[in-house]
Formats: sequence, structure tokens, C-alpha cells
Amino acid sequence: MDISNKKIYYSGVNALRLDWPADLSAHYGVLITFNEGEENANEVKYEVRITRLKPGKAGEPLFQIERISDVFINEILPDLIADKLAYELGKVFYPLIIAVDQNGGFQSIYNHDEILKKWQLVKKNVLDNFEGHLVEDYVCRMEKQLSNLDQIQHAFLNDWLIQTFFKPLYKEYGQNRNAESTYKFPIAKNFDVEGYITEEKLSGRTNSFGAVELLHNGIIKPLEDELFITHRHTGDYVGNYFLHPKNKRILSVVSDFSYRAQEESKVKIRITVIPENGFEFDHDFELDRNVKGLPVTEMVMIDGQFPRKGFWDRLLNK
Repeated sequence: MDISNKKIYYSGVNALRLDWPADLSAHYGVLITFNEGEENANEVKYEVRITRLKPGKAGEPLFQIERISDVFINEILPDLIADKLAYELGKVFYPLIIAVDQNGGFQSIYNHDEILKKWQLVKKNVLDNFEGHLVEDYVCRMEKQLSNLDQIQHAFLNDWLIQTFFKPLYKEYGQNRNAESTYKFPIAKNFDVEGYITEEKLSGRTNSFGAVELLHNGIIKPLEDELFITHRHTGDYVGNYFLHPKNKRILSVVSDFSYRAQEESKVKIRITVIPENGFEFDHDFELDRNVKGLPVTEMVMIDGQFPRKGFWDRLLNK
């Protein structure tokens, strides 16, 4: 069904509502490029499966993140001892269950107890396969971090997938389909700014391949005590979210970040659905036409299904 360039009907006052039933999962590829085109450029690539779970004990929306591939650094598996250790020790976190707020924004790690139970097995595996003072130091530091939930929460504030995919997108955008938010991303160590002041623009019509587009344009907001400093931190953020026209789940995110302090840091992240079961990615595209005026609810779930190939060709040739 061709639904390109068609009017989109939103509930409430132009509200995005996420329809993702419990136990339904989607497969995504993640590509993160640091300082593209520079001598110190690096690329990280992996695949994940994201599953909507039943609500938590307090009714909070939950998602499970599984890494379903190896993590490749510059197209190869980690080869430095430090990278191998970090990769093997990091397996303790997955599958990771997170709680989000009613707008879809990351809130907390939900399965801390399960992570602690897994630690002894992961620790034994590392100590059996690695040796030396570096190994003991890494294991000791990881053990201390795992015992402190606040430290784990803080660590995942530096996770690019979580901090890009789980932003509070699902909200009302007002009569003109515009909103403004301040977002933080893990682009630099000690990211000592308020974040990116971001203008959010929700499309009124589907794009050339039938998706809903949400565009972000942001600039660094300095801390108050830096407002009048000549060489304060600066930077830009441009994000493009492509959403399923009916259920509003993320099909793809393409985002670019820059951060300039003493020197410039750049990050590009691409997250895109990898369709499964032989489906085209748009096999179930359709538009809701009778939703105008409905109240905005919590992230109400209805039935749906994820698809298969051809997304990037359509995206890049739109």
C-alpha cells in the first residue's frame, strides 16, 4: 500500500503514541562513528534485539535489550587486551532490562538483581581465560561498580544506543507540531554543559516511502556560569527519527553530534531496523484516520508486527 506524502492523523494535540505490544521484539543494527574523516576516527558496530515487556511492579514501561551479535571495532573483533576485557565483562549486563517514563525516555536499570546473580559466572569465565594485573584490576573495578546501582545507572548515561533510542519522543507536539527540549548525549567525557537545546519538528505528512519523520535540531546550552565566557563550549545536534506510520515504533535514527571545547569531537549514530521473517520493512504500513481528538494515553499497546529489507535504499533515495 503506497502511503507516501499522505496526511498523518495524530491523537490529542498532535501527540505521538507508541503502540508496541508486550513480548513483541524488533531487530536493529547499530553503527556509531567517532570523529569521521579524522586520524583518530573509530567505528563501532553491533546488532541488538529490543523487546517490549509487560509493565514492572510499579506499572513502569519496561524494555529488554539483547546484544545478538559480536561488537566490531573498525570492522574487526576487539583485539587489544583492554578492549577484550571490557567486552567480556560487559556481557554481565545483557539481556538488560530498562524502565522508561510514559514518554519513552530512559529512567533506570530494572534487572540489577539478575545482573548481580550473573556476575560470578562472568567473573569466573574472565579469570579462566585472562591473566595478569590488568585483569585483576578490571575485575575489581567492575565488582565495585556492580554493587552500586547508582554507578551502573550513571554508566548507562554514556550508552549511545540507550541515550538515542530511548528519548522522550512520545508526547504532544502542539498545534504547530513543534516542541523544544534540552537533551544530553554522551559525546564527551565530563560533558559539562546543560545539554543541547533542541527544536523538535513532527511531520504533518508521510515522507516519500511512507514513514513519519521527527526532526531534531539542537545547539549546546552552556552552564549559567559560562554564559559570558568567550571560549565556552559549543556544539550542534541534528537528529532524524523515521517512525512506522501506524504504530510509531522507530524504523531508523540518523543523528550527528558535535562538541567543541579545547578541540572538537564528532559522533554519528545510525540505528536501523533489520526486518525478519521475509517481510519488506513497509509490509504493514497504513495510516490511522480516525484518531483526531482522542486523548493522549500512557504508552497504550495494540497489536503489530515488524518487517524485512530495503529500508536504506528507500531512505537514501528519498
